[in-house]
Amino acid sequence: MRRLFVLTGLLAPFSVLAQSATTNPGPEITVTAYRTAQALENAGSAVSLIDRDAIRTRQSAVAADALRAVPGVSLARSGPLGAQTQLRMRGAEGNQVLVLIDGVEANDIATNDEFSFEHLTTFDIERIEVVRGPQSALWGSDALAGVINVVTRRPSSPQEADAFLESGADGFLNGGARVGFGSERASLAISGSHLRTDGTNASRTGGEDDGYDNTTFNVVGSALVLPFLTLDLSARHTRTRTDFDNFGSVDGELIPVDADSSTDADQGYLRSGARASLFGGRWTHELHYAITDTSTDTRSETGPGFFDSSSVDGNKYGAYYQTSLQVVPGHQLTLALSSEREEFSQRGTVQSYDFDEDGAPDLVLDPNQDESVHAKGYAAEYLAEVTRDLVLSASLRRDDYSDFDDVTTWRTTASWRLPDTKTRLHASLGTGQKTPTFVERFGFYPGQFAGNATLDPETSTGWDTGIERRWLDGRLVTDLTYFRADLEDEINGFDCSAGFPCTASNRDGTSHRKGLEFSAAAELAAGYSLDLAYTYTDATEPDTDSGARSREVRRPLHSGSLNLTGRLLQQRLTLNLGAYYTGEREDVVALDTFTPPYTRRATLDSYMLLRLAASYEVTGNLSLYGRIENALDEDYEDVYGFRTPGAQAYVGVRMALQR
Repeated sequence: MRRLFVLTGLLAPFSVLAQSATTNPGPEITVTAYRTAQALENAGSAVSLIDRDAIRTRQSAVAADALRAVPGVSLARSGPLGAQTQLRMRGAEGNQVLVLIDGVEANDIATNDEFSFEHLTTFDIERIEVVRGPQSALWGSDALAGVINVVTRRPSSPQEADAFLESGADGFLNGGARVGFGSERASLAISGSHLRTDGTNASRTGGEDDGYDNTTFNVVGSALVLPFLTLDLSARHTRTRTDFDNFGSVDGELIPVDADSSTDADQGYLRSGARASLFGGRWTHELHYAITDTSTDTRSETGPGFFDSSSVDGNKYGAYYQTSLQVVPGHQLTLALSSEREEFSQRGTVQSYDFDEDGAPDLVLDPNQDESVHAKGYAAEYLAEVTRDLVLSASLRRDDYSDFDDVTTWRTTASWRLPDTKTRLHASLGTGQKTPTFVERFGFYPGQFAGNATLDPETSTGWDTGIERRWLDGRLVTDLTYFRADLEDEINGFDCSAGFPCTASNRDGTSHRKGLEFSAAAELAAGYSLDLAYTYTDATEPDTDSGARSREVRRPLHSGSLNLTGRLLQQRLTLNLGAYYTGEREDVVALDTFTPPYTRRATLDSYMLLRLAASYEVTGNLSLYGRIENALDEDYEDVYGFRTPGAQAYVGVRMALQR
């Protein structure tokens, strides 16, 4: 982490020059469905956008809450606010979705290549782009099932500042401030926020609450230093402390029990680069360097007054070059090169197992290790606006790995607006790949897990096709998409078939993922709007022992959301009702036994979360707001054995100044 901030300091002078105020594309632009920014209406992939207005209207304190409204996305949180939050897209695993923050690949090497959505607060977020379907041909390994691109706020005026403070149930306190400066040639934005809560009890028994602290700083800026050359910089740092419960035996099952355990985590993201635009923008070049630097220190209570400490660090250093050439009007060729180095470091206590009669251990597991892997990527994309209504694309990528066989992925997309201009067809077909993570290959958790260095990468072929339709002169927009993906060599990250400690293994056979996504956005009368989303997901995997198929865990068959928003009193009063449904799904429960079976299947009940939110603009600069989370006081679990909070109320104040 220290290296990250040293480099930030060296590059800080560039941030004073900052970014052209016109470089932040509007919400109709998507930059992750292709390698370059394109209009959303031309996207062949299924894309959803969450803009700043939706985040504020629904009062989503963390990005995970905002993402609940996106079709194809399901979330599982292991307890109260701040607990591990896994996002799955179209039935895929959490580490098969790439997350970008201001262009930096943010998946955490130290936590099995999953992004820690529990730590991403929304104060400085401008928009979130969600692209579903295989995107490895554009973005590489982690994008097997899709990409989530987070874009933070840039200045929209020469001088601006805003701040907020909110408080609520269970000692919740959340506040932050931001300043921005912008001109035609340069801009700079600096923000900071702090969130804390005493939390609630994650275990089914006891009364010990699990608290959470989050401090986040963000800097973005760039400058037009020559008529054709722009320099840019972004830096983000999040420091968190999370209390958690250990697993203990309750009625023969290993589920959370009260413990004085905690995790301290640091996440740092840095990006610095340059963009040259030549021949009136027909030929562009981009070169940037990025660092993702994370560390996780865990203090686990092993008994009254006894603690075990461990740490895991993950670092990713990457250099990236991209050039785009407009071959002829409407036709664009993009070439991209990347060189990345990933480093994994773990420290902990050496463990011994299976002692012989003479006292000698049969098995010694040492978690203390340093591992690394190198990768180079070569990608090409051709985007063709064949006619005004027909847009096609084709992409090809080659990834060369130091530890695995090289992998080639491809993707094609099509967007066709029918002659009546109210109907658009979109489709995509492509392949994806996910290399085994450092945790799966080398990770170690005392008494639970030991990695498997012989794992093969996961590979997938997926496609989707959808129809978008505009009704009532565009006041109602609907989209219905069918998707399917077949995954080979799926990694079972907790294989206990050979006893303890468990390990990771590639499954035999093919895992299938298919379903439907539906969304609707309607502008109603009298300042009201309605947003709907529904997803049907059928995700199954082969059972190695029986040969039968079983449902993938924590994937609801049915899920959906509804958001009704009203703007009254000359739009000074905003009301929002949000309902989020998660259907039944299965989970795996570990049993307190050292003889088979080591686990059993359990069904998690469906639930509905209701959020009520209101805000009132007292003056042009001052707003008051409040919300009730889980207004129906649902008693539910996203992960077996982990309780989640009941009804909670919050109030806040927001100020904004602009010149």
